[in-house]
Amino acid sequence: MRIVPITDIDVRHVPGSWPLSAEQRAAVGPYWQGAIAANPHLWDGRILGLSAPGGGRPTIADGVFRAEAREDAYSAFMLWRHQGFPEIGMCHAFGWALIASSDGAIVYGVMGGHTANAGRVYPPGGSLDPRDVLADGRVDVVRSIELELEEETGLRAEDAEAGAMVAIPDGARLSFGRIFRFPQPADRLADSIRANLDGQEHRELADVVVIRSAAEAAAAGGVPYARVVAEAYFGGRIFAE
Repeated sequence: MRIVPITDIDVRHVPGSWPLSAEQRAAVGPYWQGAIAANPHLWDGRILGLSAPGGGRPTIADGVFRAEAREDAYSAFMLWRHQGFPEIGMCHAFGWALIASSDGAIVYGVMGGHTANAGRVYPPGGSLDPRDVLADGRVDVVRSIELELEEETGLRAEDAEAGAMVAIPDGARLSFGRIFRFPQPADRLADSIRANLDGQEHRELADVVVIRSAAEAAAAGGVPYARVVAEAYFGGRIFAE
């Protein structure tokens, strides 16, 4: 798993659903009924998946990411994930915000027990969805990351120094990330986020954790890409400008 700098993102929304097979489509309903029986808080919204213009998984060439985005049901995505992401010629895309503090730490979120990723530890963020599609059909990945940051933590992108965009390709999953350097120390940021979480009616995060080393990220149970990000950050290999 590697972190790739991005200089430009060009994602366009196009008509059509995800290229799942007939057998997969038929399995979505029964799978989802079982999923919501196990967790009634799950919601079958809409989500965007990405493919390269002309088909296949998108790639990054000379720092430029280009893709087409198609919309489908969250339940269809969850079935695909449950099956281990078999090849369908596209990828699941999501964005994340790396919260960096004035004292050199980063802050990760701990997903709530009612979510599909309960207990997992990673930077605040979320999947691309139809609200990220602009009037001209472009998908605004940067705005998606900034919205998720504010909705999940109460922190605003305009109150931080924003860094460059990066991507982490991981098979059928592709994440976009951006660092936000806040002028407050980590403990104060964490306290602010927790206070905001206490006032949220439908919070996604159960808590946040302050990470001060790559080892702490691993000990906290960070998902693989979150550990890679922490290793790069604390190793000075990226985000060190």
